[in-house]
Amino acid sequence: MIGSPLNIGRVSETVPVAPRADVQAPLVMERVLPGMADDHLVEEANTIVTLARALPAPWQRLVNAAFSSTEAHVIYERFVGVTLRDLTGALRTSGRVLPLDVLRSVIENLCDGLSALPPGPECIPLSDLSVGLSIDGRWRFAQGALNHWLINVMNAPLAEESDGEVPLELIFQMSPESIQGRAETAASLVTRVTLFAWQVAAGGHHPYRGRRHDTMYSITRYTRDEVRVPLSVHPELPSAVADVLRRGLRFSRDRFADLSAFRAALEPTWPVPAASTARTFDVIASLTWAKVQKELQLLKREPLLPIRWQGVWSGAQTPEQGIAVLEDQLLERLAPVEGLPRCGAVEELSDPAPVRVEAVTPPQRWGLFQRFLALFGR
Repeated sequence: MIGSPLNIGRVSETVPVAPRADVQAPLVMERVLPGMADDHLVEEANTIVTLARALPAPWQRLVNAAFSSTEAHVIYERFVGVTLRDLTGALRTSGRVLPLDVLRSVIENLCDGLSALPPGPECIPLSDLSVGLSIDGRWRFAQGALNHWLINVMNAPLAEESDGEVPLELIFQMSPESIQGRAETAASLVTRVTLFAWQVAAGGHHPYRGRRHDTMYSITRYTRDEVRVPLSVHPELPSAVADVLRRGLRFSRDRFADLSAFRAALEPTWPVPAASTARTFDVIASLTWAKVQKELQLLKREPLLPIRWQGVWSGAQTPEQGIAVLEDQLLERLAPVEGLPRCGAVEELSDPAPVRVEAVTPPQRWGLFQRFLALFGR
């Protein structure tokens, strides 16, 4: 039994499926669209599933997968909550920044999640849709996007027609090594964490990406270490914290060797302990309440829910009862966004002259990235 599509992409769609007795969470199936399951796409999807099997929590849990030359699908636990894109968008819209204790909690959870990724030749696709805070208060991570793992996978004919097009969201979370077409290292994960962390700390503003979303100018700023939005927009952020994040963001100069070194440097710079799970959720839910309400409305219309959802409505008699209680509980926990620190003014910088980035053929499967590097290096 399946429900109406939640996401529809170029090669796949995500639909709710009937719950299973051994999984106390809603499930979704991502299935490749009819006629798209060629050998190339199946190979790409198999690579994603192989890594998913090896990634522990807090990565979105794989439940089942089936592939053939004519049909392919993946079943995993459904993510219900707000993504990092929802959070950063709410910060920009409200003109606020996260309190220091909540910011520290978010960054530490980012480190915990990305530390599970293996460094190496593969560039694991990540974007601000890859990270989210679940309705149960726990962070979740996924390759590509939560509830849409195959969002960046193309079958061979579609890839040939793309004319060098690269999914832009991936580029803005790529390490210096991947930008240059080299194998990722342990230091690459530091940069990828810091790209997320900087955006959350700076009131939702990406350190390099401009309003015009021009990839060439953004990459130029990145390669020159010319930050578009400084951390000084956060009025309470200590300079010592900013210094550590700035070092983690360097493109070519000395960076932290790995996430352990990064965390060791960051730990003593915080003037406050990390916020509790409950406080972190309350602040983020208050900022993104419109999205949380939308998620709850989707659940109310969804018949394919388990009777009990661990950590969400474990004691409810029916899913409908659990959702109603959950909504009331969340409303009681909301706090006025006006009580959060205000983000400083963000100055618009002129676009720098483009630079040539050496396009090295990377030992990885992301052919689109290779084409982008070739085009950019002209």
